[in-house]
Amino acid sequence: MNIRANWVDYGKGIGIILVVYAHLLSSAYHGGIQVPEYFFKLSDSIVYSFHMPLFFFLSGLFVEGSLNKRGVKNYLKDKFLRIFYPYIVWSILQVSVEVMFSGQTQNGATISDLFAVIHQPWGQFWFLYALLLMHIVYAILSYLGKYAKVMALLVAALLFLNWLPIGAFGIFGFSAHFIFFTGGIIFREQFMKAEKYAVPLWSILLLAAVLIGSGYYLFSNLISPIRLVSSPYLYHFLTLSILGIITCSLAAHYLARHNLAPFLQTLGEYSLQIYLVHMLAGVGIRMALLTIFGVENWVIHIIVGTTFALVSPIVLQKISDRLNFPYLFELKKREA
Repeated sequence: MNIRANWVDYGKGIGIILVVYAHLLSSAYHGGIQVPEYFFKLSDSIVYSFHMPLFFFLSGLFVEGSLNKRGVKNYLKDKFLRIFYPYIVWSILQVSVEVMFSGQTQNGATISDLFAVIHQPWGQFWFLYALLLMHIVYAILSYLGKYAKVMALLVAALLFLNWLPIGAFGIFGFSAHFIFFTGGIIFREQFMKAEKYAVPLWSILLLAAVLIGSGYYLFSNLISPIRLVSSPYLYHFLTLSILGIITCSLAAHYLARHNLAPFLQTLGEYSLQIYLVHMLAGVGIRMALLTIFGVENWVIHIIVGTTFALVSPIVLQKISDRLNFPYLFELKKREA
C-alpha cells in the first residue's frame, strides 16, 4: 500500500463527509425540517470552522510536484479541464433544477442566476472557483523560483487579514482560504512523512476531543454560534482550522497505515464528484422522503440524505464509465 498517496484520499474522505453533512443539515434546517436549533447552530459552527480549510490544505500538497512535472502552461490547462469544466457543467445543471423547483428550494434560483454562473458562483460551487484562482495565482508566483513560497505566504497572510468581500469569481473564498492552500504547499514534506511518527490512536482521539471541545466551549461561552469564515473572529477561525487539519490528517494517516475503513479512501477518490452532485442528490432525497414517504424525523433525513448524497455520485460516475461517456465530471478524450 502506498500510504503517502492513500492517506490524502482518506483525508478527503473524512472531509467530504463533513461537507455533505454540514450542507444538508443547513439545507434541512432552513428548508423546514425540525432540526433542534441549538444542535444545528453548534454543529454548523464547529464543522464550518475547519472542513473547507482542510480541503484547501490537502489540495495544496501536490501543487509543486504537479507544476514541476507539467510546467505552468500544461498545469493550468489541466486545472481548467479538471476544475472549471465540471464547475460550469454542474453549476448549470443545479441552477436549472433549482429554477424548475424554485418554489420548493431554499435559494429560489432564477434564469438570471443561470446566466451568471460564469462569474458568480452558485451555492457550494464557490469552492471550485476559489480553488482555481489559487492554482492560477501560485502558478504565476512559481516564476519567482525559490521565492515563490515566501511570496505566496505573504500574499496569503495579507488576504487572510483583509478578506475581500467580493462574491464574484470566488474572490472572497480565495482571500479567506489561500493561507490554507499555501500551508499545504509549505508543509507538504512534514505531512507526507507523518506516517514515520506512527502517532498512536489515543493521541488522535484526544486531538479530536480537543477540537470538538474547543468548538463547544467557544460557541457556548465566548461567542454566539457563527460561521467563523464570515466573521471578525480571525484568530478563532485560524486556530480551529489548524487544529482540524492536523487532527483529520493524523487520523487519515492512521487509517491508511492500518488499512481501516477503506470506504473513506473511496469517498476521497470520488470527492470531486460528490462535491458536485451532493446538493442535488441530498435535497432530492429529502423531497422524496417528505412527499412520498411522509418522513419528517430530522435524524432520518440527515442520515439517509448524507448517505445517498455520498453514494449516488459514485454510482453516477460508474454509469458514466460504463457508457464510455467521460464528460460528466471531466473534459477528456473518449478512449478508443
